[in-house]
Amino acid sequence: MLSLEILLLGLALAVDASVATFALSLLHERDSIAIKLKNGLLISVTFGLFQSFMLWLGSYGGYFFTYSKFGYFFQFLVGVIFILIGFKCIQESLEKDGKDIKWGLWPVIILGVATSIDALASGVSLGTLPYPYIPSLGVGLITFILCGLFYSVGQFFKKIPEQWLMRFAALIFFFLGGQIFWDLRHFFFRG
Repeated sequence: MLSLEILLLGLALAVDASVATFALSLLHERDSIAIKLKNGLLISVTFGLFQSFMLWLGSYGGYFFTYSKFGYFFQFLVGVIFILIGFKCIQESLEKDGKDIKWGLWPVIILGVATSIDALASGVSLGTLPYPYIPSLGVGLITFILCGLFYSVGQFFKKIPEQWLMRFAALIFFFLGGQIFWDLRHFFFRG
């Protein structure tokens, strides 16, 4: 039941989750291989599950959530979180002692929800399908695979100094936050 349309939808929805995964992989260059595998698996599974769940949920009512004032407030909050993570990365890159930014399950869940808002809106188009959970599972699988791939790619940047990797990760988070604010510009500036 995975058609070309679902494959392309999955790739389009997985882009921001994959970029966030890549940025997170850059933050933990000094961790052991076991911790890197655990972190990569944790974020890939979480992002894949949230993409799948939000797409399925969107097929049952995501239109109201996405285009209500609550949806705009949530998107604004997510943009602020991305910008704050970017500033934290810049701050860590300027410190001399080289502390790592630690993240656990809750920040990954927040990022999973944040990167899946577009899946919620896209799920509205699946409302006419008889079994919307099937394409939702396909999109979740595509997101899982892409996030795992992007996390792995992020681990090959070992020769680049850590300060520059932190700054690059900060730029990615600034871009993701800026993209959210750009999408919300019509809500703040009417005319």
